[in-house]
Amino acid sequence: MVGVAGASVAAILTRAPSAGGKSRLFTALGRSADPSLLEALLLDTLDGADAPGVSRVVAVEPAAACDKVRAIVPDDVQVVPQASGTLGDRMAALMRALFDRGARAVALLGSDLPDLKPRVVATAFDLLADEPDVLVLGPATDGGYYLIAATAVPPVFDGIEWGSDRVLSDTLAAARAQNISVRLLDVLRDVDSPADLEAVTARRTVAWHQAHLPGD
Repeated sequence: MVGVAGASVAAILTRAPSAGGKSRLFTALGRSADPSLLEALLLDTLDGADAPGVSRVVAVEPAAACDKVRAIVPDDVQVVPQASGTLGDRMAALMRALFDRGARAVALLGSDLPDLKPRVVATAFDLLADEPDVLVLGPATDGGYYLIAATAVPPVFDGIEWGSDRVLSDTLAAARAQNISVRLLDVLRDVDSPADLEAVTARRTVAWHQAHLPGD
């Protein structure tokens, strides 16, 4: 991995669009998994993470699909494989790898945030610049979080029931147990349901919606 020494890094964890994902969303839509929607979500999210002075990384599973993802993302976005293990294991490993390579601060994000705005990512790093010891979280409407940012790997990834509506509250409890102060960003909707998809305004995701669900 190159190009992260001294940088603020926005790292997006994703399944390769070609590998499927968002099974609950596609089931609710009555459709089979569509890589074109997954690609639209990822690319719109990358646009939202394109804050001034921030390096962008995409961490992919499965690892064998890195080349496929590299072919669809902008040239200045680094693509790396995810580690194995639980989501918490993979998030911690990605943060650790970025810090080992000299990143100044790291924000991890999901790949289903098409309406993410660069100012949100910039705010996370501004908070860390002012208070390097805090943990920054972006609450999601489903009880999870869409962003976690820090200047070192925070000890808040173990014992979390990933995918539940307690992810944010359990993470806040873990931070309190470690005497880590938390700063919260604005609440943001990720895309887990047809209603979430309907609310999106980002251009690629909207274009998919209009082409494939024109009657909604």
